[in-house]
Formats: sequence, structure tokens, C-alpha cells
Amino acid sequence: MVAGLAPVSRRPDLYGKDGSALDDEVLITMNGLEQVAEAAATGTLVSLDDLTADFAAFSTAAAPEAQTWILLDIDLPRGTDLTLGEYRLQTVSATSLAQLMPLPSMHRFIRNPDLDPDTLGGSAFLQQSLPGQALARGRSWLPDLDQRPERRHLDPLLVLQLWNPEESVHPEAYFRVEPGRHSKLRAGSPHIEPYFDHTGEEVGEMHRAFNYHVPPSAVHGFTAFLHEVHGMISTVRSRTVKDGRSAPTARALVSAANRLVRAAQRTMGGTYVDESEADDVLLDYVIAMEAVAAADGSGDSRRRTSQRSAALWTRDEDRLAVHKTIKRAYARRSRYAHGEDQTPITDEELFTVRCTAFGGFLRWLVLTSALGEEVLQHLDASLLSHQERCRITRVLDAFFTATPPATTPGA
Repeated sequence: MVAGLAPVSRRPDLYGKDGSALDDEVLITMNGLEQVAEAAATGTLVSLDDLTADFAAFSTAAAPEAQTWILLDIDLPRGTDLTLGEYRLQTVSATSLAQLMPLPSMHRFIRNPDLDPDTLGGSAFLQQSLPGQALARGRSWLPDLDQRPERRHLDPLLVLQLWNPEESVHPEAYFRVEPGRHSKLRAGSPHIEPYFDHTGEEVGEMHRAFNYHVPPSAVHGFTAFLHEVHGMISTVRSRTVKDGRSAPTARALVSAANRLVRAAQRTMGGTYVDESEADDVLLDYVIAMEAVAAADGSGDSRRRTSQRSAALWTRDEDRLAVHKTIKRAYARRSRYAHGEDQTPITDEELFTVRCTAFGGFLRWLVLTSALGEEVLQHLDASLLSHQERCRITRVLDAFFTATPPATTPGA
């Protein structure tokens, strides 16, 4: 029957590698049919009509395309669904998660599914298609041993963080998803907590989002900001020089993005960093700021970074504060690099450096998108020229008026 519904010419993924016979591992074990049969054998009532319909739909559907799904610890409104380049950012309902299963009507009989509709329904996911990747055959998969899997998804994570750098964005878990066929946890784990009814009795479990929150009233602005900034990042990242190598601003962007996202992953709740990692996180922020403000590599990098970064702000009091923050950060970095004793950095001080680093990157991105490869020369000129300073102010004011983030970082 299955061969008639799903011939090897249309569904080779349901057959062994040589295509001569159906693959029992795929048809019975991977799709959950074995667990449904076990439930029925113990006397649990199973609807044969629903099971038959599910299995027929599974067999007649087209072979899916493999995807990566990244569970985020952020709180987005129900129905959020937007595209960022090759990524889709979506809050996924429990019903939609169940539909990813091979036998969706039978999902309550599947023990501890990796992508559990009951606990993960309503959570925010980044989704990326993986065209051309072979579908799973049910054999054992090695876990993803990459200690920093977020590096493969820098752009959408950075854009989300730029919207609100005061709260951290963390990828909690990475799933390999073949919609309607198979899902598997590859790295990380969802943060699941019990939840209670009004009497205080535990009634189930749910995925917990943390402090990064987008209210329904902010969805329009959130979407506009993400689209605009993601487009800027993609454009700058793709810049090249005559011989085909990446342009200086493209290299600066990649270096800074890596450091900013790396630091964000080690920050909890926007402010807390483990004391053992605080100096390394500070170093990440300093390197990120230097990458965009001193990329031309001439002169004193500390002076160029502090002066040019300060020039990215339009008010004098902000410029002075940024200059002071960066000088202090450099002093700490030097003492750390030389093994000198110093008092531990406070959460508040590190938070100020964090906001300055993200704020400086966003402003630099806006300016280099408008002014091109000469952005650093324009910043230098703005220190002496009122006309050049007004030009930079107009560019930044236009962006922050049209597509403001949740907070104006570092201001």
C-alpha cells in the first residue's frame, strides 16, 4: 500500500539507499507509528480513522526540505511572522508545531518529542531552509559539537540584539526539522519550567521567555527596524574591492558582529555576566568598537576608537560620556592584558560599555550605509567641521526618526 501511495520516484526518502525496499526505520520508528502501536497495545484508545488519515497524508506528501529551527528566549506577540533574508522569524503555535510531526493527530502518544507542541507552543523561532541537504534515515546522529553554533546565524541575532541591547537574545536550542517527517534536537536545550493554576497547583510545563519583550503595540516598529537594519548589514557585508576581496567596511562589520554576538551570549538578562568571564566580555566589546572605528589601522587605535566613536553621537554630553566610557574600557583592557591587579568590573559599568558598543555599531552601520567606505574620514572631519558634523547628524536623525529601536543605545 505504501509503495503505491509513495513510489520511490517521488519519495526516495522513504526507501533504503538503494531504493529497492521501503525503510522500516523511517516508516515505523522515526514517524512515531511504533509508539502509537505500543499505546494501542496497552489498551489506550487510538482513533484508527485519524491514524489512517495521518499516515496517508504522510505517504502522499512531497518530500520536505530540511530546515534549521533555532529556539529563542525572547517574548514576541502571537502571530509574529517576518522574513530576514534567508531566515524566518516566527512565533509558532502548538497546533503548528504538531503539524510538523509525521502523524500530527497522534502527537499525544509520542513520548518526549524534541520539538514538543505542549511546552514550546507560542515560542519564537528563527528558521532557515537547508536546500539540497539529505533527509534523515533514522540512524544515529552525532550531536552538534560546535561550542558556538550562534556564529552561523550572526546577522539575525545581531539585528534582534540591536533592537534592544539592554536585554539579551539567546538561542536556547537548535533543531533539525523536516516538516511532516522528522525533527531532532541538535544542540542546546529548551528552558522548561512548571506552571501553576490560580490555586498554586502545578498543572503543566512551559517554555520560559526572559526579559527581551516586544509588546503588540511595537510590532510594526520592530518589523520595520529589523528589515531596515538587516538590509544594511547584508549590503555592507557584500561590499568588495576591485580584486574581489571584502571591502574594509565589510571586514569591520564581520569582526564587530562576531564579538558583539559572542559577548551577548555570555550576558544574562541584559546586565549579569559571570565574574570569571567579565574581563573577556569587556575585551569583546573593546575589539568590536575598535573594529569599526579604527579599521584603517593607522595611528593610535585607542585615540581613534574613542574619538571616532564619540563622533557617532550627535549631542555634546553624549559624545563626552562615550569618550570617557571607552577610555575607561581601554584602561581595563590594558591592565587585564598585562596581568595587573584591578577591582572587578561592576555589572553597571559593563552594561554601560555594552550599550556604548551596540550603540556605536548601529550608528556606524547607518553612516557607512549612507556614506560608503569613506565613513571614517567623514567622522574625522566632523571633529573639526561644523558642516560635516551637521551632515552626520542629519543621517542619524533621519534613521532614528523613521525606524527607531526599542531603546537608543548608549545615548
